[in-house]
Amino acid sequence: MKAKIKTTLVTVMLLITYAVTAQTQNFGSINYNKAINISGKQRMLSQKMSKAYLLMSKGVNNEKIKKELNSSKFIFERQLDILNQNAKNSSTKLFLKKVYRLWSEFRGIIDETASIKNSQQIMALNTELLNACHQVVQSIEMSSNYNNQFFKNNDQELIKTINISGKQRMLSQRLCLYFTAIKIFPKNKMEYQVVLDKVFDEFSDVISYLLISTYNTTEIEEEIGVVMATWEQYQANKRKFLEADFELTDVYSVTNDLTKSFNKITGLYELVAESQK
Repeated sequence: MKAKIKTTLVTVMLLITYAVTAQTQNFGSINYNKAINISGKQRMLSQKMSKAYLLMSKGVNNEKIKKELNSSKFIFERQLDILNQNAKNSSTKLFLKKVYRLWSEFRGIIDETASIKNSQQIMALNTELLNACHQVVQSIEMSSNYNNQFFKNNDQELIKTINISGKQRMLSQRLCLYFTAIKIFPKNKMEYQVVLDKVFDEFSDVISYLLISTYNTTEIEEEIGVVMATWEQYQANKRKFLEADFELTDVYSVTNDLTKSFNKITGLYELVAESQK
């Protein structure tokens, strides 16, 4: 009888341990890979909205850009709520609170009719919002790293790769944002060129980094090949790009294509992570 009770207690304890383990490996109701992908998209959306608003203030008021701005607003806000609902770590919650504060101010600007004056405010605020979103990503990654010390079936290097790949989406949009800013605000050209130069180099370096990743599948390598072919026209003419000497509509189209490619690549890395469980 005692042996039977002991066996039952052991079974119950194992079930409790399994439940706690499953919960600890996840970021709330979603796993860490998904949480890092979603939070990473917030960085990109902050730049995408800024870029769209600047283009509209310059008079590029086509329906595609208006739709891009409106859809990005709603996606950003919804994903922010999802992250907040699932966050358990106190530092992550603190960073999310900061994002909410900045988002309230940022949205107040982009909800107004596009203007050069408001675009100046966007240029002053967009990097702060971006950095706050990045802090959320880093906090989730650190939390994942802590939990993964106890669970060997999670590959921390792969989680890092998902983050890095996801960041390329943001850099694609930031390239277009600061290219556009140089066109609109020639007096700030040197200031914006410094940012654009840094973003340009980081974007190029990460392509090389991902190209030799051990996690690459044939599909990932093919999509990186698409990126390299698309990026070549700017990489071969960096000085011309920094001088904003390309057609704005072409830069808008190419950087959106790059964002789509890296969104696909990041999703594929996420699938690799899921397959290793």
